[in-house]
Amino acid sequence: MKPLVYYCRWQRASLRLRGRDATAIWGQLVQTTPEGIEKINDFRYLLESSEIIIDNGEDEIYYCLDEKGIPLPASD
Repeated sequence: MKPLVYYCRWQRASLRLRGRDATAIWGQLVQTTPEGIEKINDFRYLLESSEIIIDNGEDEIYYCLDEKGIPLPASD
């Protein structure tokens, strides 16, 4: 889970965890604009592969996170 926490720091996002099981963590990534408006995206983080799936409302974005939380394009 450490890559997910680092990713949130790089993105200046807060985590709202909604659930967890043996394979994944899910919830919301919350970013606040300078005007104080929250931008919320649902996410699912796969523990074994360090892959994050972000639902931005239109489509899903997949990233593999390295050990420091830096997103790399997920391989298909």
